[in-house]
Amino acid sequence: MECKNMKSMKFKSKVTILAGVAMMSGITNLFAADVKLVVDGKAKAAIVLPSKPGKDEALAAKEIVDHIKKMSGATLQVLQGKTAPAGMIPIEIGLKLNPEAEKQIRTKGTFPDSLILDVTPEKIVIAGLSQQGTLFAAYELLEQLGCRWFIPGDIGVVVPEKKTVILKTGKTIQVPSFTGRHLQAAGDKLWKRRNRQGGFNAGGHGMHFKPDPKKHPEYYCTENGKTTHMLKVSHPEVMKNIIAWAKGYMKKRPNTKYLTMGPPDGAGFGSSPWDAGDFDPFHGKISVTDRYIKCFNLVLEEVQKEYPEVGIAFYSYSQYTRPPVREKPNPKILPVFAPIDVCRFHSIDNPICPERDYIKKLVEGWEALGVKQVYRGYFFNLADQGLPFTMFTQVEREIPYYHKKGFLACRVECMPMWAHHGPSLYLASKLFWNVNGDSKKILDDFFSKFYGPTAKPVNAYFNLLEKSYYNADFHTGNIYDIQNILTPPVMKKLGAFIEQAKKATGKNDVYAKRVAMLALAHEYGQANLDMIANLHAFKFKEALVDYKKAEQLEQKGKKIKPPVFHPRNNYLKRFWKDTVASAAERVSDGNEIVAKLPDEWLFIKDPKDGGEKLGFMNPAHSTKDWKPMKTYSLSWSDQGMRYLKGEVWYRTTVKVPAKFKGRTIKLWFGGIDDKAEVWINGKKLERLKKGAAPSGIHWEFAATSALKFGADNVIVVKISNRVVNELGTGGITEPAMLWAEKE
Repeated sequence: MECKNMKSMKFKSKVTILAGVAMMSGITNLFAADVKLVVDGKAKAAIVLPSKPGKDEALAAKEIVDHIKKMSGATLQVLQGKTAPAGMIPIEIGLKLNPEAEKQIRTKGTFPDSLILDVTPEKIVIAGLSQQGTLFAAYELLEQLGCRWFIPGDIGVVVPEKKTVILKTGKTIQVPSFTGRHLQAAGDKLWKRRNRQGGFNAGGHGMHFKPDPKKHPEYYCTENGKTTHMLKVSHPEVMKNIIAWAKGYMKKRPNTKYLTMGPPDGAGFGSSPWDAGDFDPFHGKISVTDRYIKCFNLVLEEVQKEYPEVGIAFYSYSQYTRPPVREKPNPKILPVFAPIDVCRFHSIDNPICPERDYIKKLVEGWEALGVKQVYRGYFFNLADQGLPFTMFTQVEREIPYYHKKGFLACRVECMPMWAHHGPSLYLASKLFWNVNGDSKKILDDFFSKFYGPTAKPVNAYFNLLEKSYYNADFHTGNIYDIQNILTPPVMKKLGAFIEQAKKATGKNDVYAKRVAMLALAHEYGQANLDMIANLHAFKFKEALVDYKKAEQLEQKGKKIKPPVFHPRNNYLKRFWKDTVASAAERVSDGNEIVAKLPDEWLFIKDPKDGGEKLGFMNPAHSTKDWKPMKTYSLSWSDQGMRYLKGEVWYRTTVKVPAKFKGRTIKLWFGGIDDKAEVWINGKKLERLKKGAAPSGIHWEFAATSALKFGADNVIVVKISNRVVNELGTGGITEPAMLWAEKE
């Protein structure tokens, strides 16, 4: 039967089938199995567009022309509404020229960006179910020819040089794994497009009703006796106005699939009769998800009377990340899952990280309620100013997990530091498109083509980084735990790999420039770590020198294209400038340290905020029940305090030398999260400077009148840690000292 069918086929089909057999057998010349687009620098193919091409169809033609010219020197002719000249292989772009291709694509899937690239000796068909899908099919052709766009800008483009350009025959039909694929804030739109990002997007902040709080304070939530910026959605007038907005929006845009709605960023939810009493362990407060799901249900109940297919997309974020426990969400409600509070160092399946495992519980809780979801996660270490950091395992394992759970799209926030984040973000873009992609092959392709002769030491550099984070039982954001992960021995090994890579490059070649970006990023990381080490050693002048060096390197890196450091990232200044500069000032120009306060203090929790009434500040009271607690060398997360919200007390004893009597003495703290009151020898100190947490603003208190000179002094600090921050910090976070003003 098979032989008869084959004999009945036309010669054109016979050639196509045999060409496919030749490909699988490794034979490249049987029956013209290879299609030659350019031979010895001369074009052998022409691009054919419809008479009225769409914007992306025209762009697809331009991208092919530009890349093949760069590859071979040949310029492919572009014809609009005409046939290719005799002897030229037509590259036909768009479904208008090949409407039968649509049916072929739809046998695999219906996402708009789905595509076909059909290469035969007679013609090449490039088409997609959308204009953008057609453009992506052009990029598939170029990738099959060896083109890559690893990072934004010319430095990230790899186009192989060849006078003869050959394309293998065969049919490629691709359906993206996610209908939407976005690396938010990754910068360069061209890089995103070439790596097939785009598609469905939804979610955001805002309830679309902003009454004057002075005229209508009853429309807003209250917390601790104060009116906040959060609308009281249980108020009938508030709901009436939100519903009115939704109806008006749909009247103007009746084809809208999802309304974007949700509370503004920040805290201040207070309490509501619509809450269900579900406790949020990260915030130490009641989850407010039920409140908002009830609100969204009521909105859709009205709007769907006229627009039955519309839904509401909202950020499942902050104090409304947990699934509702009482309200059943309308099936058209779309949680855009944004777990900002959890550890960023580890992958979702890393057994040492309970916080990433917690993500699974949240995802599966929403899944059980029968709603679709979008992943709005984070591919960077939270509030990190740009230290050496990789996300290979996280990207490799989490993107397929969200696909398995039926997520419609991935819209992941980035803080792209291209020297270190580049390979991870490139891998993410590939897995967004195809979750079954081989991560090892993708990364091997990245390192071999992007770093060329330097690939081996650079690959070793990144593998050591990845291993260091994967095995690190630390979970605090920003730089608070980095010094415990990127230890001096690790940094020394990483630096050695950088030096090996430098030696493997030419003086002015592109590989040298790429390695130079990585070397700059590594040097910046080392300067930051040196700054922290000197700060913790009370070498404050040296720490300031390190800070200034890091600042100069950061500015240099931001000017490079693409930036080594994110151009909008001000975390170095925000978290460290005040602490380091104020510390150096207090040991300069005649000022000097009176006493260095220790890293380890005595510590006690105060769950009912009764410590003052119980006299915890009294130096004569026993400390038998107090336990040791580190301050600047280990975070709260490292010491089992990650989820504590409330009051705690610290206590230590220091000797003040008699020689400082008669001078003005102040008590300085480099960082406290988030409020503090201080007593010395039972006397409460006047606060001179209120810091800010966790923004790295120092605290200072007048200490002279409370001190005993030439004797021991008991210092007691009450910390109120009630405002959530996503870093996992709390209490005293930086070194502290008594210092004397110059005489």
